[in-house]
Amino acid sequence: MRLFLTWVRQCVRASTRLIAALTAVSIGGSVLCLSAGAAETWTTYENSRFGYRLSYPSSVFRAQPPSERGDGQTFLAADGSTKIVVYGAVNDERFSLAEYRKTILQQFGGYDQMDYSPQGKTWFVLSGFRGDLIYYQKVMFSCGNRVINVLSVTFPRVEKKFYEGLIERMEDRFKPGAGEGCR
Repeated sequence: MRLFLTWVRQCVRASTRLIAALTAVSIGGSVLCLSAGAAETWTTYENSRFGYRLSYPSSVFRAQPPSERGDGQTFLAADGSTKIVVYGAVNDERFSLAEYRKTILQQFGGYDQMDYSPQGKTWFVLSGFRGDLIYYQKVMFSCGNRVINVLSVTFPRVEKKFYEGLIERMEDRFKPGAGEGCR
């Protein structure tokens, strides 16, 4: 069943890219044409401090200056409306996955319109709406829960069809590492 679902997802992704490309050609929209083609150019960012990796569509997003502490990176779409943030942190407080999720939900605002929140043994996702924006956050624990790795994406609700496929691909390729905190 899992292989079948994977195959279905791949077919849907391929169909979505084809439809986007055909739409761009048929209406002559340069933005759609750029976006559809951009989805095929991916670059991998690897954080040397924490060892996590993220593949992202580099013709859609531009890397911003890295954080001074070397723990993360921000990427922005050309118009600034969409933002990707990835970072790692040492789990000094020794949170369990459930405790960390609960802490985020209690101490930070904007999670009252959450509509997707699966959880596994070493990861969880928080996704939903904040006004006209959609947020997607994947949190992964690594190194025996000593390191927290985070992928966070915020984008306009009206661009959901375009970004949801890209986010799924980024999320699939976001891998925790064996950096600081594993030694």
